[in-house]
Amino acid sequence: MASVKYLLQSKNDNSNIYIQFSIGRKQVFKRKTGFIINPLYWSKDKGQPIQKSQETKALKSKLDKLAIFVNDNYNSAISDGIELTGDWLQFQIDLFNNKKPKLELDKLTEYTQKYIDEAPYKENGKKGTGLSKGRVQNLKLFKNTIERYELEMFSKKSILIKNINLLFVENFKIWLFAQKYSINYVGKNIANIKTICLDAQKNDFEISSQVKNIKVISESKEPENIIILSETEQDKIKDAKLIRESLINARKWLLLGCLIGQRGGDLLNITNDNIKALNGIKIIELKQQKTGKLVAIPLLPEALEIIENGLPYKISLPRYNEYIKDVCEIAEINEPITDRKKATSRDATTIETLPKYKFITSHIARRSFATNFYGRIPTPVLMNITGHGTEQVFLKYIGKTTYDNAYQMLEYFGKLAPRTKTPPHMEIIRNA
Repeated sequence: MASVKYLLQSKNDNSNIYIQFSIGRKQVFKRKTGFIINPLYWSKDKGQPIQKSQETKALKSKLDKLAIFVNDNYNSAISDGIELTGDWLQFQIDLFNNKKPKLELDKLTEYTQKYIDEAPYKENGKKGTGLSKGRVQNLKLFKNTIERYELEMFSKKSILIKNINLLFVENFKIWLFAQKYSINYVGKNIANIKTICLDAQKNDFEISSQVKNIKVISESKEPENIIILSETEQDKIKDAKLIRESLINARKWLLLGCLIGQRGGDLLNITNDNIKALNGIKIIELKQQKTGKLVAIPLLPEALEIIENGLPYKISLPRYNEYIKDVCEIAEINEPITDRKKATSRDATTIETLPKYKFITSHIARRSFATNFYGRIPTPVLMNITGHGTEQVFLKYIGKTTYDNAYQMLEYFGKLAPRTKTPPHMEIIRNA
């Protein structure tokens, strides 16, 4: 449990007020707040200014707000996987005091932070403006990884951008693999190094001529096993006898997800404000986090039934992933499945044969929707709902090929009524 405490460390008339931020016994950070006070007006027992004047009351108010600010950003840092250090605490104090932290942009970590700060204005992969939430999260994790690399291999010395060359990248790769990161995770870190260096070059920072030769690695793997919940399996989940309220709630989210085809993050953020009426038809309208696209999804009777019985309450994505495995286990979704399995996002995957519920994650709802409704709803309409950019990507996502699409068209044409062709008929008209 994190806690904030204020204290003085001198008896001077203008003593600095320190903030002590404790996360645990081994994580206690202390920094100057930027505020000063005469010790005569300070309560050591309460750790705050004595309330005897407007000045001390105003100072106490500022310190209270700073404590709230640090605690709020602490919660965000925990969810984003950011390492908490004394520098992190100083950064929060500077932000609160509207003091722009001084960045030494020739350092890899500092320039990465600049790149993160400018994320809303960066060009994304779709030639639009603004990096996605997932991309920003990836960059934050990358910065965190570099800081640990500096701590372990460089005795906390900063890595300079100009010193990043092929030898540096090779040593960094060796260290990453020693941490038991997967090939794809290592590849993402190498790609981030190249991205940051090339962006720094655009801003006239010195970089090695070898940067352009940095190769990004990725894991070559077998075609992905497409795992979905069939409509029969969804019925089994619906009829499963659940006792725990948390599992009943997770089941609602899972079944609703299979009917509206949204990513886990978008699904779990749905509230009653997203439910609207369009020409007398109930729809869910939302802005997809990854694409920034506004979509409107008509609600099928089964989806309406879930919502009218009470929209499920909000839970975190990790908890949702945990609970739906339990739900599917109870529902006996236990067909043996052979697929890649990994303990965490960093671990290398292994091929395992396990009961199907072991492979259930939040993503299965979107894929089940796309697969189950393929051929029943026009593909462009499905793509608009799921957020896929091209038909080729969509078909690969559900394990189909362009030939499947052709067969679907042939089947459709076969259902059309045949045209009746009237043979040509000549009529001789005699001159009167």
